[in-house]
Amino acid sequence: MKYLNHNIYLTLLLSFLFVGCDKADEILDIEPDTPAYGYILFNADKPTRGALVDDMNRPFGVMGYYWKYNNQNDIWTTVRVLETPDVFHTQKITYDDDSQLHTYDLEPSTNGTQLKPWEFGYKYTFFGYYPHETESQGTLSVSADNVQGTPYITYTLPTDVAKMQDVMTAAVYDTDYRSTREVAFTFKHRLTAVDVQMVNMNAPLENGTEVYVKVTDLKVNLVNQGYDKVVIPMDDTMPLERTEAANMNKNYTIVPSVTLAPSNGESSAIVASGNPLIIIPQEKISGSYLYGTVSLSIQYVDKNGNPITVADAEVTNGAVDPISFNVERDLLPGRRYVLQLTFTRDALTLQVIPPGEWVDNRVDVEFD
Repeated sequence: MKYLNHNIYLTLLLSFLFVGCDKADEILDIEPDTPAYGYILFNADKPTRGALVDDMNRPFGVMGYYWKYNNQNDIWTTVRVLETPDVFHTQKITYDDDSQLHTYDLEPSTNGTQLKPWEFGYKYTFFGYYPHETESQGTLSVSADNVQGTPYITYTLPTDVAKMQDVMTAAVYDTDYRSTREVAFTFKHRLTAVDVQMVNMNAPLENGTEVYVKVTDLKVNLVNQGYDKVVIPMDDTMPLERTEAANMNKNYTIVPSVTLAPSNGESSAIVASGNPLIIIPQEKISGSYLYGTVSLSIQYVDKNGNPITVADAEVTNGAVDPISFNVERDLLPGRRYVLQLTFTRDALTLQVIPPGEWVDNRVDVEFD
C-alpha cells in the first residue's frame, strides 16, 4: 500500500514499515506478521495547490516495476525494455479523509487491506498518473500489463469541455526499501490549458446608470488542423505521440450565461470562464496553425438585470459575429494560456494575457 505527501506540486511518498509498527497497523488494519522489509506505503501530509487540480485528495493510478539487482548496471534505463508492470498495473490509489492517507487495496473483494511488500535484493521504478482511467469519463486508457518498457497513457480530446482532463504523470526510478523512507513523486501537467476570461469596461450612461453585460452561449470552436489524440509516455522526458485531426471541428460551450459587472478599473471584476479548455499541446502542422472562433450573445442590463438601451454602442444586443483567432506559436505542454474578452460599447476585443499558475510564458496570438 502507498501513501502520498503533497507540497507545492504533488509529492508522492513511498514509505515502509517494520515489524511491530503499531501506528500503521492500527490505521491500515495490517496483520501482525508484517513482512521483514515492510509494505510499500503512501503517507499523505497536506494537499497541494495545482494549476487546475486543486488538490490530490482524489483517485490516481500507479504502475510499478521491479527487477533483481546484481550490480550498478541494473538500472531502469538498461532493464526497462524487458520489464512489465509486475508490482502494480493501473493500481487505483484513493484518499481517506479520516486518516488523511492515500490508500490502496490489491484485492478489494477480500477481507482486510491487501498490501504489496518490499522485496529484498530488488530495485523498483514507479510511475504515477492522474486521473485514474475509471475517473476519466472515457477519455483515457493506459498501456496493458504485458507492455514492456515505459508505460503510457492514450488520451482522446472530448467534445464536452466538462470532460476535459488535467492529465499529469510522475516517476520515481531505481529505488528500494533501503533508499529512503520518503521517495518524492512530483506530478507534472502534460497537456495545455486555455482559460477564457471576461471584463466589462463600459462606462456609466449619462444618467449615471451602470452598464452591466449579460453574456450567453459563449463558445470556442477549434477548427482546421490540430491534434485530437495523444499518446503520453509516463516518463516526461520522452516525446508525445500526437494524432492529427484531418479536419478539426470541435465546438465547446465555455459559459452558458454570466452577467459582468462594470470593472471600474478593478482587476477583481475579471470573470473567469470556470471551465478552461484543456487541449493537446499543439504545434505547426503542414504550414497551418491552430485556428478557431469565439462566439457569444450579449445584452446590456442594469444592476438588477433589467434590459437597458445603450444608444451610442457599436456592439449591440444580440449575437456577436464570431471572432476568429490564429495561434501563431506552438501551444506547449504544461503551460496555461489566457484569452481575455474585453467589453466596451465601442468594441469587443480578444487578447492574450500572460499565464500565471503554470509555467510563466507569453504567446503571440493574432485575432482578425
